[in-house]
Order: sequence, then C-alpha cells, then structure tokens
Amino acid sequence: MSAVARRYAKALFALARERKQEEAIAAELNQVAELVRNPEIAVAWNNPLLTAAERRQLTMVLRQQLNLSELFGQFLEYLAEHKRLEALPSIRDHYERLLDEVANRTRARIVTALPLTEAELEQIVQLLRQRTGKTVLATTAEDPSLVGGFVVEVEGKVFDASVANELNLLATRLGAGTSH
Repeated sequence: MSAVARRYAKALFALARERKQEEAIAAELNQVAELVRNPEIAVAWNNPLLTAAERRQLTMVLRQQLNLSELFGQFLEYLAEHKRLEALPSIRDHYERLLDEVANRTRARIVTALPLTEAELEQIVQLLRQRTGKTVLATTAEDPSLVGGFVVEVEGKVFDASVANELNLLATRLGAGTSH
C-alpha cells in the first residue's frame, strides 16, 4: 500500500502546487485522514455492500460538512470510487514529507523526563536547525523513565542524551570489566 499511497500523494501534491494550495490541502488531508482512522467511519466507508453511488454520496456529504476545497473533494471522490480511502493516513504521511522537502523543513520528536520550558525547547530546536540546515517542526512528549536529559528523533536518526541511556552505557562498561 505504501507505493500506492506515495503515488497518490505525489499526484495530489503536484496538483496542489500548481494551484498554490499545498498547505491548505495538507490541512484538509490531515483532517480527513484522522476521520478515517476512526474504526466506525472506516468500517462504514469500506463497507463492500456500498454501491458506487452510495460511496459517492457519502463522500459528497463529507465534502459539504467539512467544507473541503474543490481539489481535495475531487481527490476524495476518486479515492472512494477506487476503494482506496483506507490509504488516506499513509497518503497524508507521504504528502507531508513532500511538503517538508519543498519547504526545507524537518520534523523532530523530542522526548524528555519532565516537560520542557519554552527556552529549553527553543535551545534544542536551534541546535537541530543548525545541524540539519532546515526549519524544525518539533513535537514533545514526556517519559519519566528517561530520568533526565532527552531523546530526539529527526530525519530517521535517534540522538539519545538521556540519563537512562548513560546509566545503561555505564552498566554495560562495568559489566564488561572496562572503565573510562
């Protein structure tokens, strides 16, 4: 499904870019992809007993209720017609990557033992900006098991500067009979 989702994302992105609607389409795509993740909606949408006309009607109601753009509404109808609505979350992920690439930005997930202050978050984001050369869109989460420090996931890499990691490394060294 990933290859199919990637092709749909590229096609949608190209059309959105022609119309200078990349960000607006991203917002609509995210909104509908989240709806599709709801099991009740997914079951209804993917019901094999729905006729093409009923599927189209369901999509039109959704377009109106969410006030979707003409471009995204047509895209949604196309996906419904070809029974590909379940691919929307994956299409959204691929679309976001394309949008980030064009906008020279990257996404980072920062996990800390305790909530970060604005100043601490800005420091980490600034460091990531310097390392990647890109604008950084950061999300944060807390995990008390880290004890202290932080773990950053960015561009497929993990940087673990947590106290828990340091303790594990120390325990490994001590267990191996070496010390530095």
